[in-house]
Amino acid sequence: MKRFHITVPATSANLGPGFDTLGLALDLAASLEVQVDPTRDRVALTNALDGADPENNLVVRAYREWGRREGVSLPGAQLSLSSEIPVGKGLGSSAACIVAGLAAAAAATESKHARERLLRYGTGMEGHPDNIAAAVMGGMTVAFQQDGEVRALPVANHLSMAIALFLPDEPLFTQEARALIPLRVPLEDAIYDLGRLGYLITALLWGRWDLIGPAMEDRLHQPYRADVIPALPAVMTAAREAGAFGAALSGGGPSVIALCPRGAEEGIAEAMCRRAAECGWQGTALLTRVRESGLSVREQKEEVASPETS
Repeated sequence: MKRFHITVPATSANLGPGFDTLGLALDLAASLEVQVDPTRDRVALTNALDGADPENNLVVRAYREWGRREGVSLPGAQLSLSSEIPVGKGLGSSAACIVAGLAAAAAATESKHARERLLRYGTGMEGHPDNIAAAVMGGMTVAFQQDGEVRALPVANHLSMAIALFLPDEPLFTQEARALIPLRVPLEDAIYDLGRLGYLITALLWGRWDLIGPAMEDRLHQPYRADVIPALPAVMTAAREAGAFGAALSGGGPSVIALCPRGAEEGIAEAMCRRAAECGWQGTALLTRVRESGLSVREQKEEVASPETS
């Protein structure tokens, strides 16, 4: 039976003005062990967390979605997931599960050149391409949907900056966070974000990280989500005052991400935690880096014991 080891990074989406388009891979990962069993059709996650049904969870649904979209019969599989990615904190845990499940099915069916389909099917399940693109490709990515296709490009993979995260104790799940955003926004707010998005990407490409602070400001989603995260502006301001290049709500939140000079991330994280506590917002800090690589799939070869010698 074939075995595969799959790793998928955590991701932070939006980064301020890049709502549903920008994604950043973080050096935290989910790992999926896959044992393919072609003699059966049962697919189960042996260590489903939080009481999830072993045969009806996001990883298994993604595995079966690959077969449905490809029109192929899938072999059975035993799946085992371990993850460093906090759940419900805006760090792409659902995207990681989706990408892992799709990649497992692609590997099990020996599908070649699967990246474009992974992006398309993953976005179909997630609803937006930002986290999916960064999880598949690594680094910072920009993506959008057009006529059922996902257009995704790397912005930069080698961003040698540190990441400081403030992780609130209470989660905020994506569906709840998205419900806060209006379907229509004023034209001036759209222009506000468009200018900053272009400036942010350009500054990152040119290595002018010292210029990105104002470019990570936003009017399309963060002000509305601040209605349920009232300390958000104060914590982002604290990060920048402590030396961060820029700060933003991570994805739909509630975590706050700060892009930092290397060596300064610990002090910046402490400043965010201190300001949050002053506002009555309890949480912890997490330090990480940008992950250059995205999805990884490795087949695990069975080791053959060497014959005994006399």
